[in-house]
Amino acid sequence: MARATQSELLEQRIAENAAAQEIDLPTWIFERVLVHPGDQILELCCGTGGQTLALLDRVGQEGRVVGLDVSRSALDTLAARAGAGSRLTCVEARLEEFPAALERARVEIEFFDLIFCAYGLYYSENAEQTLEHAKAKLTPGGRIVIVGPFGPNNKPLFDLVRASGAVLSEAVINSSQLFMSHTVIPWGACNFETLSIETMVNPVRWNSPERVVNYWKNTTFYDASRLELFESLLHRHFLKESVFINQKWVMLVEMSDARR
Repeated sequence: MARATQSELLEQRIAENAAAQEIDLPTWIFERVLVHPGDQILELCCGTGGQTLALLDRVGQEGRVVGLDVSRSALDTLAARAGAGSRLTCVEARLEEFPAALERARVEIEFFDLIFCAYGLYYSENAEQTLEHAKAKLTPGGRIVIVGPFGPNNKPLFDLVRASGAVLSEAVINSSQLFMSHTVIPWGACNFETLSIETMVNPVRWNSPERVVNYWKNTTFYDASRLELFESLLHRHFLKESVFINQKWVMLVEMSDARR
């Protein structure tokens, strides 16, 4: 968890993915998630603003975005990117306490048209409870959108990490491959009349061993004790291939028409 919420590591992970990915993730998301001018939006786990800036662009002058994250440094980066006078309110808090944190921060918006979370809900100590709190903060007709990895996500990289002798924890496997299908979809089906599910596979092409190593070093599953063997395996790969292709399997779940 500590490595997951360090903004410097997050920035490096995002940079390596963004520079080498085939499909731009925010573009893909907001081709599918409709945001209306004037919407009041809560983004959980907003980080340094990978999707927040796109939300701000879409809500217009009458809308607002509240970005919540556990990392103060990530929020400071986001605030600087958004600029003075933006329709953004930043709230530092853990997912488990977000309703109370909004109250403490004197956020004037009581209910939201959209509650959005990309790549972060799995860090909640009780994701179902966090989702229950989110549902309670929706306007009539409001929606929850959760984006995250699923299935064989990161398999080429995970195979190489395992071959180096590093162990992938249960928490890493759950967040990277199981969480969306095992937690988000069942909860959404029980609590909303309508679920829309979109998926895609996004190849990430790294053209040097150094790029792969840099990404791994900034993940939650980095193991410095296995670095030497990992680099040796990578160099063997690049003797045969000019690129290392990882695969990001992405799922977007949009929930609407809440069961009351």
